[in-house]
Amino acid sequence: MRDMREETQAEEQEIAQERAHSDTRLESVAVLKRRIREMPPLPPAVALGHQATVRDAIEVMRQQQLSCVLVVEHGQLVGVFTERDVVTKVAATPLDVDHVPLRDVMQPDPECLQLDDELVYAFYQMHRGAYRHVPVVDEQRRPTGLVSMQVIIDALVAAFPQELLNLPPSSPAHTIAPTREGA
Repeated sequence: MRDMREETQAEEQEIAQERAHSDTRLESVAVLKRRIREMPPLPPAVALGHQATVRDAIEVMRQQQLSCVLVVEHGQLVGVFTERDVVTKVAATPLDVDHVPLRDVMQPDPECLQLDDELVYAFYQMHRGAYRHVPVVDEQRRPTGLVSMQVIIDALVAAFPQELLNLPPSSPAHTIAPTREGA
């Protein structure tokens, strides 16, 4: 009889631990289920016309410390020009950056989100396409913002401050680089 009671108590304790673990997982999912419109204001997307030159885009990206610019035609999103495009399409080839238009080197017809989409969809698109940014557009495909991997990380940090503040002291293998990578 006593053994049965102890087994029952052990099972109840295990169930309680599983429930607590499940609640924690649901909490993390809730952050990613937030709609984009419910997020803190997104950084504004910088858009250039499709006829702007590659040099114009690179200069805007350098001056404003951006890793991408959106490309528009008649106010509608038609492409994205990123740092990766600079490396793979511009620096790797003999282009005349003063005369080549963005439409020749941009990523055309990028995947987009709308304000009512959940953050998890942005995360999914970034993971699937190896992107760091996903444009947010309105019903007429006009750019309204840009969701970046940094926005997602900021949302997770805000949702779990205690977990991050209580990380163990870092080892030399886990130190943060003294300078930012890239631009």
